[in-house]
Amino acid sequence: MKRLFFTLAAVFALYSFTTFAQEGQDSTLSPEDTIKITEDTLQTAETDPVKLEISRIIKEVNSRSAEVDNIISSGEIKIKTPKVDETGDIENHIKKKDDLWFKIEGPMGIDVAVAHFNRDRFTFFDDLNDVVTTGSTTILNIGTLTRIRCTFDDMLNSFSGTVRISKGKKDELAMTEEGNQYVLSLKRGTITRKYWVDKDNYFVYKYLYLSKTGQTLISFEFSNFTNYGTSTYAKKVEIRRPKQNEYFRLTMETVSLGQSYLDFKVDYPYGDVKMRTWK
Repeated sequence: MKRLFFTLAAVFALYSFTTFAQEGQDSTLSPEDTIKITEDTLQTAETDPVKLEISRIIKEVNSRSAEVDNIISSGEIKIKTPKVDETGDIENHIKKKDDLWFKIEGPMGIDVAVAHFNRDRFTFFDDLNDVVTTGSTTILNIGTLTRIRCTFDDMLNSFSGTVRISKGKKDELAMTEEGNQYVLSLKRGTITRKYWVDKDNYFVYKYLYLSKTGQTLISFEFSNFTNYGTSTYAKKVEIRRPKQNEYFRLTMETVSLGQSYLDFKVDYPYGDVKMRTWK
Protein backbone atom coordinates (compact mmCIF):
# COMPACT_ATOMS: atom_id res chain seq x y z
CA MET A 1 0.00 0.00 0.00
CA LYS A 2 2.74 2.46 0.91
CA ARG A 3 4.66 1.53 -2.22
CA LEU A 4 1.62 2.33 -4.39
CA PHE A 5 1.14 5.71 -2.77
CA PHE A 6 4.74 6.83 -3.05
CA THR A 7 5.10 5.49 -6.59
CA LEU A 8 2.05 7.44 -7.76
CA ALA A 9 3.34 10.50 -5.99
CA ALA A 10 6.64 10.10 -7.77
CA VAL A 11 4.95 9.92 -11.15
CA PHE A 12 2.65 12.89 -10.67
CA ALA A 13 4.80 15.06 -8.44
CA LEU A 14 8.49 14.32 -8.88
CA TYR A 15 8.40 15.25 -12.55
CA SER A 16 7.20 18.73 -11.60
CA PHE A 17 10.79 19.44 -10.55
CA THR A 18 12.17 18.61 -14.00
CA THR A 19 13.88 21.59 -15.59
CA PHE A 20 12.58 23.18 -18.77
CA ALA A 21 15.96 22.51 -20.40
CA GLN A 22 15.43 18.79 -19.91
CA GLU A 23 11.88 18.98 -21.23
CA GLY A 24 13.06 20.76 -24.34
CA GLN A 25 15.19 17.78 -25.27
CA ASP A 26 12.17 15.56 -25.85
CA SER A 27 11.95 14.88 -29.58
CA THR A 28 8.17 14.46 -29.44
CA LEU A 29 7.82 18.22 -29.16
CA SER A 30 8.24 20.31 -32.28
CA PRO A 31 7.97 24.11 -32.57
CA GLU A 32 4.62 24.09 -34.37
CA ASP A 33 3.05 22.13 -31.52
CA THR A 34 3.40 25.15 -29.25
CA ILE A 35 1.70 27.59 -31.62
CA LYS A 36 -1.98 28.40 -31.21
CA ILE A 37 -3.79 27.85 -34.51
CA THR A 38 -6.80 29.87 -35.61
CA GLU A 39 -9.32 27.16 -36.42
CA ASP A 40 -11.87 26.98 -39.20
CA THR A 41 -13.40 23.70 -38.08
CA LEU A 42 -16.99 24.80 -38.74
CA GLN A 43 -16.22 26.53 -42.04
CA THR A 44 -16.67 24.57 -45.26
CA ALA A 45 -15.30 26.95 -47.89
CA GLU A 46 -13.37 24.08 -49.52
CA THR A 47 -13.94 23.56 -53.24
CA ASP A 48 -12.06 20.27 -53.53
CA PRO A 49 -14.67 17.50 -53.04
CA VAL A 50 -12.40 15.37 -50.84
CA LYS A 51 -11.51 18.29 -48.56
CA LEU A 52 -15.16 19.29 -48.46
CA GLU A 53 -16.08 15.78 -47.30
CA ILE A 54 -13.33 15.83 -44.65
CA SER A 55 -14.64 19.15 -43.36
CA ARG A 56 -18.15 17.70 -43.21
CA ILE A 57 -16.96 14.68 -41.23
CA ILE A 58 -15.00 16.85 -38.80
CA LYS A 59 -18.01 19.10 -38.26
CA GLU A 60 -20.20 16.08 -37.50
CA VAL A 61 -17.61 14.58 -35.12
CA ASN A 62 -17.30 17.84 -33.22
CA SER A 63 -21.03 18.47 -33.08
CA ARG A 64 -21.72 15.07 -31.54
CA SER A 65 -18.75 15.29 -29.21
CA ALA A 66 -20.07 18.61 -27.86
CA GLU A 67 -23.20 16.85 -26.57
CA VAL A 68 -21.09 15.09 -23.92
CA ASP A 69 -20.43 17.95 -21.52
CA ASN A 70 -20.57 19.15 -17.90
CA ILE A 71 -19.10 15.87 -16.74
CA ILE A 72 -18.35 14.40 -13.34
CA SER A 73 -16.65 11.01 -13.59
CA SER A 74 -14.57 8.71 -11.45
CA GLY A 75 -12.56 5.58 -11.94
CA GLU A 76 -9.04 4.23 -12.18
CA ILE A 77 -5.83 5.52 -13.66
CA LYS A 78 -2.97 3.19 -14.56
CA ILE A 79 0.60 4.21 -15.26
CA LYS A 80 3.18 1.90 -16.79
CA THR A 81 6.69 3.06 -17.69
CA PRO A 82 10.08 1.33 -17.69
CA LYS A 83 10.28 2.07 -13.95
CA VAL A 84 6.62 2.16 -12.81
CA ASP A 85 3.59 -0.13 -13.03
CA GLU A 86 0.89 1.14 -10.66
CA THR A 87 -2.75 2.21 -10.43
CA GLY A 88 -4.70 4.84 -8.49
CA ASP A 89 -8.14 6.42 -8.22
CA ILE A 90 -9.16 9.52 -10.15
CA GLU A 91 -12.11 11.94 -10.14
CA ASN A 92 -12.72 14.38 -13.00
CA HIS A 93 -14.81 17.50 -13.53
CA ILE A 94 -15.00 18.67 -17.16
CA LYS A 95 -16.67 21.60 -18.87
CA LYS A 96 -15.95 21.89 -22.57
CA LYS A 97 -14.23 23.70 -24.15
CA ASP A 98 -12.24 25.26 -21.36
CA ASP A 99 -12.10 23.52 -17.96
CA LEU A 100 -10.60 20.28 -16.65
CA TRP A 101 -10.27 19.47 -12.93
CA PHE A 102 -8.97 16.20 -11.54
CA LYS A 103 -8.00 14.66 -8.23
CA ILE A 104 -5.77 11.60 -7.94
CA GLU A 105 -5.79 9.49 -4.78
CA GLY A 106 -3.60 6.73 -3.43
CA PRO A 107 -4.65 4.06 -0.94
CA MET A 108 -7.10 4.89 1.85
CA GLY A 109 -8.21 8.04 0.01
CA ILE A 110 -4.91 9.88 0.50
CA ASP A 111 -4.66 12.77 -1.97
CA VAL A 112 -1.73 12.65 -4.38
CA ALA A 113 -2.53 15.60 -6.64
CA VAL A 114 -5.36 18.04 -7.36
CA ALA A 115 -5.34 20.24 -10.43
CA HIS A 116 -7.40 22.61 -12.54
CA PHE A 117 -6.41 23.33 -16.13
CA ASN A 118 -8.18 25.74 -18.41
CA ARG A 119 -7.16 26.76 -21.90
CA ASP A 120 -4.82 29.50 -20.66
CA ARG A 121 -3.81 28.80 -17.04
CA PHE A 122 -3.48 25.96 -14.54
CA THR A 123 -3.16 25.34 -10.80
CA PHE A 124 -1.53 22.08 -9.69
CA PHE A 125 -1.27 21.06 -6.03
CA ASP A 126 1.31 18.38 -5.25
CA ASP A 127 -0.16 17.24 -1.94
CA LEU A 128 2.75 14.99 -1.00
CA ASN A 129 5.37 17.74 -1.17
CA ASP A 130 3.06 20.67 -0.32
CA VAL A 131 3.88 22.50 -3.55
CA VAL A 132 1.41 24.59 -5.56
CA THR A 133 2.39 25.38 -9.14
CA THR A 134 0.57 27.86 -11.38
CA GLY A 135 1.33 28.93 -14.92
CA SER A 136 0.37 28.82 -18.58
CA THR A 137 -1.29 25.75 -20.04
CA THR A 138 1.44 24.76 -22.48
CA ILE A 139 2.58 21.39 -23.75
CA LEU A 140 5.78 21.80 -21.76
CA ASN A 141 3.96 22.42 -18.49
CA ILE A 142 1.37 19.69 -19.05
CA GLY A 143 4.12 17.21 -19.84
CA THR A 144 6.23 18.20 -16.85
CA LEU A 145 3.38 17.91 -14.36
CA THR A 146 1.51 14.86 -15.66
CA ARG A 147 4.18 13.18 -17.80
CA ILE A 148 1.58 12.99 -20.57
CA ARG A 149 3.08 15.33 -23.16
CA CYS A 150 0.02 16.55 -25.04
CA THR A 151 -2.08 19.61 -25.77
CA PHE A 152 -4.89 20.86 -23.57
CA ASP A 153 -7.38 19.59 -26.15
CA ASP A 154 -5.80 16.12 -25.96
CA MET A 155 -6.37 16.21 -22.20
CA LEU A 156 -10.02 17.18 -22.67
CA ASN A 157 -10.48 14.42 -25.22
CA SER A 158 -8.92 11.80 -22.97
CA PHE A 159 -10.69 12.72 -19.73
CA SER A 160 -14.09 13.20 -21.40
CA GLY A 161 -13.92 10.07 -23.57
CA THR A 162 -14.87 12.05 -26.67
CA VAL A 163 -12.80 13.69 -29.38
CA ARG A 164 -12.97 17.14 -30.87
CA ILE A 165 -10.87 17.46 -34.04
CA SER A 166 -8.99 20.72 -34.42
CA LYS A 167 -8.64 21.84 -38.05
CA GLY A 168 -6.46 24.82 -38.91
CA LYS A 169 -6.77 26.85 -42.07
CA LYS A 170 -3.36 25.75 -43.31
CA ASP A 171 -3.71 22.07 -42.45
CA GLU A 172 -3.07 19.67 -45.34
CA LEU A 173 -6.03 17.27 -45.52
CA ALA A 174 -6.31 13.71 -46.78
CA MET A 175 -8.65 10.76 -46.25
CA THR A 176 -8.79 7.01 -46.75
CA GLU A 177 -11.24 4.35 -45.56
CA GLU A 178 -10.75 1.19 -43.52
CA GLY A 179 -13.87 -0.96 -43.27
CA ASN A 180 -16.49 1.02 -41.39
CA GLN A 181 -14.07 3.82 -40.53
CA TYR A 182 -12.93 7.02 -42.17
CA VAL A 183 -9.24 7.67 -41.64
CA LEU A 184 -8.59 11.42 -41.67
CA SER A 185 -5.09 12.90 -41.95
CA LEU A 186 -4.34 16.50 -41.00
CA LYS A 187 -0.76 17.67 -41.50
CA ARG A 188 0.44 20.80 -39.68
CA GLY A 189 4.09 21.65 -40.19
CA THR A 190 6.07 18.41 -39.78
CA ILE A 191 3.39 16.70 -37.64
CA THR A 192 0.53 14.63 -39.03
CA ARG A 193 -2.53 13.73 -36.98
CA LYS A 194 -4.60 10.71 -38.03
CA TYR A 195 -8.13 10.01 -36.79
CA TRP A 196 -10.15 6.79 -37.16
CA VAL A 197 -13.84 7.83 -37.29
CA ASP A 198 -16.89 5.54 -37.19
CA LYS A 199 -18.88 6.04 -40.42
CA ASP A 200 -22.28 5.59 -38.79
CA ASN A 201 -22.05 7.37 -35.44
CA TYR A 202 -19.06 9.67 -36.00
CA PHE A 203 -17.11 8.84 -32.86
CA VAL A 204 -13.33 8.48 -32.89
CA TYR A 205 -11.83 5.04 -32.15
CA LYS A 206 -8.29 6.35 -32.00
CA TYR A 207 -5.99 9.11 -33.13
CA LEU A 208 -2.26 9.61 -33.15
CA TYR A 209 0.51 12.06 -33.92
CA LEU A 210 3.11 11.09 -36.51
CA SER A 211 6.53 12.65 -37.04
CA LYS A 212 7.78 13.66 -40.48
CA THR A 213 9.41 10.22 -40.72
CA GLY A 214 6.14 8.44 -39.92
CA GLN A 215 7.06 7.55 -36.32
CA THR A 216 4.17 7.48 -33.84
CA LEU A 217 4.87 10.13 -31.21
CA ILE A 218 1.75 9.62 -29.10
CA SER A 219 -1.50 7.70 -29.61
CA PHE A 220 -4.95 7.87 -28.00
CA GLU A 221 -7.30 4.85 -28.18
CA PHE A 222 -10.95 4.83 -27.07
CA SER A 223 -13.12 1.83 -26.17
CA ASN A 224 -16.00 0.62 -23.95
CA PHE A 225 -18.39 3.03 -25.65
CA THR A 226 -21.72 4.24 -24.26
CA ASN A 227 -24.43 6.06 -26.23
CA TYR A 228 -25.72 9.45 -25.10
CA GLY A 229 -28.30 11.14 -27.30
CA THR A 230 -26.81 11.17 -30.81
CA SER A 231 -23.34 11.06 -29.29
CA THR A 232 -21.07 8.32 -27.97
CA TYR A 233 -18.40 8.47 -25.29
CA ALA A 234 -15.69 6.04 -24.22
CA LYS A 235 -15.25 4.86 -20.64
CA LYS A 236 -11.79 3.52 -21.38
CA VAL A 237 -8.97 5.59 -22.87
CA GLU A 238 -5.41 4.40 -23.45
CA ILE A 239 -2.47 6.70 -24.16
CA ARG A 240 0.87 5.46 -25.44
CA ARG A 241 4.23 7.07 -26.11
CA PRO A 242 6.02 4.21 -27.91
CA LYS A 243 9.51 5.68 -28.02
CA GLN A 244 9.48 6.29 -24.26
CA ASN A 245 7.73 2.95 -23.59
CA GLU A 246 5.11 4.82 -21.54
CA TYR A 247 1.49 3.75 -21.16
CA PHE A 248 -1.46 5.45 -19.41
CA ARG A 249 -5.00 4.17 -19.02
CA LEU A 250 -8.13 5.89 -17.77
CA THR A 251 -11.05 3.61 -16.93
CA MET A 252 -14.18 5.46 -15.89
CA GLU A 253 -16.50 3.49 -13.64
CA THR A 254 -19.12 6.22 -13.09
CA VAL A 255 -19.98 9.03 -15.51
CA SER A 256 -22.59 11.74 -14.87
CA LEU A 257 -23.34 14.14 -17.74
CA GLY A 258 -25.17 17.46 -17.99
CA GLN A 259 -24.35 18.44 -14.41
CA SER A 260 -25.67 21.87 -13.44
CA TYR A 261 -22.81 22.63 -11.05
CA LEU A 262 -19.14 21.76 -11.35
CA ASP A 263 -16.52 22.72 -8.79
CA PHE A 264 -13.06 23.51 -10.21
CA LYS A 265 -11.49 24.80 -7.01
CA VAL A 266 -8.06 23.50 -6.02
CA ASP A 267 -7.97 23.48 -2.22
CA TYR A 268 -4.64 23.70 -0.41
CA PRO A 269 -3.49 25.00 3.00
CA TYR A 270 -2.63 28.65 2.37
CA GLY A 271 0.60 29.71 4.05
CA ASP A 272 1.77 26.12 4.53
CA VAL A 273 2.80 25.36 0.95
CA LYS A 274 5.56 26.37 -1.41
CA MET A 275 4.22 28.55 -4.24
CA ARG A 276 5.82 28.74 -7.65
CA THR A 277 4.83 30.20 -11.01
CA TRP A 278 5.87 28.88 -14.41
CA LYS A 279 5.68 30.74 -17.68
